[in-house]
Order: sequence, then C-alpha cells, then structure tokens
Amino acid sequence: MKYFYPLCCLTLTNWLGIHQAVGQAPAHDSGLVATAAARLGNLQMVPVEDNSNLYNGTEYVHYEKNYRTVKGHQFFLAAEEQTGDIFYDGALYLKVPLQYDIRYDQLVLRFPGTPYQLKLLNEKVAYFTVSGRRFVRVAAGPAPESLPTGFYEALSEGRAQLLAKRLKKTRETLTGGAVELSFQESNRFYLEKDGKTYSIGGKGDLLTALADKKKELRQYVSTQKLKFSKSKQEASLVKLVQYYDTLR
Repeated sequence: MKYFYPLCCLTLTNWLGIHQAVGQAPAHDSGLVATAAARLGNLQMVPVEDNSNLYNGTEYVHYEKNYRTVKGHQFFLAAEEQTGDIFYDGALYLKVPLQYDIRYDQLVLRFPGTPYQLKLLNEKVAYFTVSGRRFVRVAAGPAPESLPTGFYEALSEGRAQLLAKRLKKTRETLTGGAVELSFQESNRFYLEKDGKTYSIGGKGDLLTALADKKKELRQYVSTQKLKFSKSKQEASLVKLVQYYDTLR
C-alpha cells in the first residue's frame, strides 16, 4: 500500500507552469534501486515561501559553444528541454522542464523566467524521470565490483534489476582550420541480484548471472526468437530479465 503526503505548492515568479511538490512513500524495491529510493521515507514539508530548494545548484555552462562546429549533443534523447519528475532533497517535483547531460552526468534546469541554466546537486537527487524513463542515483559501495556513483536508468525493477548507464564521449577533430566537436553515445548494462552486481555485455553474461534458471531462459530465448545484435540487445535483455522475474 502506498501513502501520499501532500506538500505545499511550489510557486515562482514568471513561471509558466505550476509544479507541485509532493512526498510519496516508496513501493517495495530491493538492492541498488531500493537504496536510491530510500529517501522517499524521509519527507520534508516545502513552505510556499521557500521557492529556492529545487533551484540551488551551480551555473551550467554550455561547453559545446566553445566550438565552431558541433555534431550531436550531450543530452539524453534530445537537445531540447523535456518534461520529467524529480525527487530532490526530500520532495517530489512534478512536470519540470529539464535536460540530462549524460556526458557529465548532470541534471540541468532553467532558472524560471531567465535564460540561465543550473545543474542540480547530484547527491540530493534520489531519482528523476525523462519522458517517462526513470533514472536512479546509485552511490558506490566499498566492494570493488560495486557500481560507480552516478545515475542509472532502471530498465527492470523486479527481484533481478537491470540497469543501464547512458554515456557520451566527446571527440575533437581538426577540420578546415577549426576544431570540430562530436558526441559518441554508448550504453553499459548491469544486473543487480541477491546483493551482487554483474556487468552485462550480452546474452552469455546475463544467463551466467541468472544461472538458477538458465535452462528456462534458454528456452525462452529460442521460443521468442530474441536477438542480441547491437540494435536489439537492450530490448532482448529487458524481456529476458522480466521473464526471469515470473519464474519461481
């Protein structure tokens, strides 16, 4: 059962929309995602007059503007602002225009009524969504195999949790006497199960991590004709993990 605690509305001068701040107790989770969402249980009331809690980061500088030519961009999905929810410093803010810079793992907001942008303090972000896709913050543990601190997309949140780290690297190329900046996107996948973290490079790694149901999973791959080429790998990994969660 979930319990909802209404907080005061967040109001800002020259703000074009109305963003509600509400608190919510988390549904049952385990492992890394549960750790990232644990702050949901420590809610704080947000006074109407306090409109600075969400907008208290440092200035975000568009580093790509230092180049004459730029191919691609540093953000997740699109270069334009997108709508998402942010659980920040004990409060949930709904329908916030935002950008997620995956080159530097930074959540970017535009300060209301101005052209200036700021980057939120990562350690205060429990989770956020971008166009309905959920990212959780993971803090690195003491074990050598633990994930590096950062934001990870939660692709499957059952007893076996599939996470994706979205990355972009930059490349500088001298073209026509000027330096051109280009962005190259890549993804890394991880599975969290029974308190252990596994790096998943493909089908073989996933079947090894889920060895207790390997026979059933192999049969599922065959009957569903799952493919693990670069373009189809993510969707197939998600389907396989979701099927694993149905097995007992």
